[in-house]
Amino acid sequence: MHSELDAGVLSFLFGRTPAANSKRKSTRLKYILFATEAAAWPLLPVKPANLLRYALWLPRNGIRSGWKGTMVYITSLCNWQKELGYGDPRNEISFYWASFRRNFNRLIVTNRRYLKLPLRPAMLEAMAMDADWQNDDDLRDICAYYLLFFAGFRIGTVTASVHALKFEDIYFFPTLAQCTTVLICVRSTKTRPRAAGLPFWTAVSRQPTLPFCPVGLLQAHFLRAFRRRPGDNLFTTTAGRPWPRTTFNAILRRRLDFAQRHLAVRIDITKFSAISFRKGCLSTLGALGVPAHRLADHADHADVASSRAYTVDTIFDRAANSDLIASSFLGGSRG
Repeated sequence: MHSELDAGVLSFLFGRTPAANSKRKSTRLKYILFATEAAAWPLLPVKPANLLRYALWLPRNGIRSGWKGTMVYITSLCNWQKELGYGDPRNEISFYWASFRRNFNRLIVTNRRYLKLPLRPAMLEAMAMDADWQNDDDLRDICAYYLLFFAGFRIGTVTASVHALKFEDIYFFPTLAQCTTVLICVRSTKTRPRAAGLPFWTAVSRQPTLPFCPVGLLQAHFLRAFRRRPGDNLFTTTAGRPWPRTTFNAILRRRLDFAQRHLAVRIDITKFSAISFRKGCLSTLGALGVPAHRLADHADHADVASSRAYTVDTIFDRAANSDLIASSFLGGSRG
């Protein structure tokens, strides 16, 4: 049975070979590679478990478009199944397929983002020191950086996204001229599915002792960029278009590269991206002893485990645990 099945698969794959550059052929060949590496049997993805394993395998092997790209490949395979006369394995896993889809980004895409390093306060300050404050783009960039870091926002809050901040989402309290706190309304519900359509409120307070105050930067950017159109995005390109994430990351790495002369150590700029601000914010708060439930509230996470995944322990934090263990040898702890 197995040999007949494999013969049918290989005949279908190579006997009616599409054009050399056909995406259909590359999809099939990619599954053959997966089946070989994962020892999936039979070769066709007739087993629901193999199809799910394939969905997890794809992002590590050339698929970088998240759930949508993965589903294109899986749909192609299921259509291939039908042409060979077999059933659609997705029907057998309909009970938990929707749950798998909801958690896909958390399992794979977000996990890849966790590999990025957290931005540190010294890096943020070094980039601000290099800014030309007469340049609107420089002011926009540094304002966005400080807002992302202090508020712990997702990158979609400032770049092209349905959740991107607009001028009408920013409230200066008590007044714009004498602002002590900026109230921010965020239309982001990514980690709170049950709160769909409801705004998330947060705030950033003035820091008069800092060389670059996040509230002061927001005031300056607001006054310079506002064109009496409240529905416009707060952060845009020079041409007034939404700010693409790819452009954001490219500018960030360039600024980090320039700012390294102010830092005591060299850094690998490829290890930093937009997610580094959120990771830097939560890692900094965690290192200062902020409890997990407050981290989750600050980041708008429904689960404290999500916030914990963004909190990066430094090697020095782990080394400090040796002091706690040593205290037990000295009688500091009785069990």
